[in-house]
Amino acid sequence: MNSQSGRFFKSDYRKVAGNFMYLSVLNALNVLLPLITLPYLMRTVGKANYGIYSYVYMILQYVILFATYGFNFSATKQISQCRDDRDRVNVIYNSVIASKLLIGATSIVLIMLFSHFVFKDEQAPLMFLFGMGMVAGDILTPVWLFQGMEKMKYMTLVNASSKILFTILVFVVIRKADDYYLLILLNSAGYILAGLMSLYLASRQFGMRLRFAAFNDIKYQLKEGAAVFGSTFGMNLYRNANVIILKQLVPNEVVGLYAAAEKVIKGFQSVISPVAQAIFPHLSLKFKDKTASENISSLKKIAFPFAGVVFILSLLVFLFAPWISDLLCGGVEFRDCVPIIRLMTPVILFGEINYLIGIVGLINLNRQRQFFHFVLIAGFFSVCFIIIFAVRYGAQAAAVSMSLSEVLLCILCLLCLISINKKG
Repeated sequence: MNSQSGRFFKSDYRKVAGNFMYLSVLNALNVLLPLITLPYLMRTVGKANYGIYSYVYMILQYVILFATYGFNFSATKQISQCRDDRDRVNVIYNSVIASKLLIGATSIVLIMLFSHFVFKDEQAPLMFLFGMGMVAGDILTPVWLFQGMEKMKYMTLVNASSKILFTILVFVVIRKADDYYLLILLNSAGYILAGLMSLYLASRQFGMRLRFAAFNDIKYQLKEGAAVFGSTFGMNLYRNANVIILKQLVPNEVVGLYAAAEKVIKGFQSVISPVAQAIFPHLSLKFKDKTASENISSLKKIAFPFAGVVFILSLLVFLFAPWISDLLCGGVEFRDCVPIIRLMTPVILFGEINYLIGIVGLINLNRQRQFFHFVLIAGFFSVCFIIIFAVRYGAQAAAVSMSLSEVLLCILCLLCLISINKKG
């Protein structure tokens, strides 16, 4: 390796390391801030009201998921491969925002039309309307732009500001059990702040300007994101739908306990996920000019140490689940969360491995369709499992369904990588 290429190599990986650091800060906040708010909310609003809030919040997350489509990966990949062409990046920027706005508005209208079927609690429709700020803020927050440009510090700044604002407002506004319906409004305030900051940063740092997007550009983005959307939607189906399904089958108290345990697991997942998030745009660029075997070899070098670290984290969560539950879920009176947390610890290990080999690996290897099919299989299994067993086993059935689905998805992705490697 000559001195010039050596300097490029070091600079290249310093960028990845820097992005990892910024994402680590963001994900540390994802762990620490719930550590502060979750026990307070469980004690103040109660398990039942927290269950109602979690249900409406999850419905809004599905609206956001639909609006996000597959853009966090398809648009990230496009931007990472043409980041020096600012005119092209600006076209992508506007067409993706326009596409998100179109999908988000359609989703909201459909939910409002069927609100009598979607919402069973009296305050839920009002809470959903309070959540419109969440949808608007997410549409204006171009995570895919920051990732594609490999400028994760801006994503960290935007999202950290949003989460800190929500945390502060929780203690200022939520004072009694009946205040639970305002939680969604506080989420909206955080999302709107993130959206406004994103518009400013996109303009100042990258020269982006909001313009009307051409129909053909919107159509292109919808087509490009379709296969990835299927995969991400399927993953979220079994990762986030459990709260919604439980709501139809068990009391609100059980939904609240499960939602609290699930938030704990996702918090610990967020500790390690910056690795895969930082690598995705980097490998999008690197995979472009190499063979599938070379790309899989590069992925393996990352995967083995990554899996080792995640396994240790999962084991620690399992062993210290009672202490974690007392600390994060509101005290010893919420010890029912402990078995749920332990049943979901495999989600930390296999969920992160699936992100690495599925999202970072298969999507960058242009195997979106295969990954989509695998996700559909895992998601279908999860939904069937929880519907069959939730009435009898409650939150524990939901925890087991999520864990088994992640294991199933991991097996399918590994078999696909082995097959691709054999073909060269």
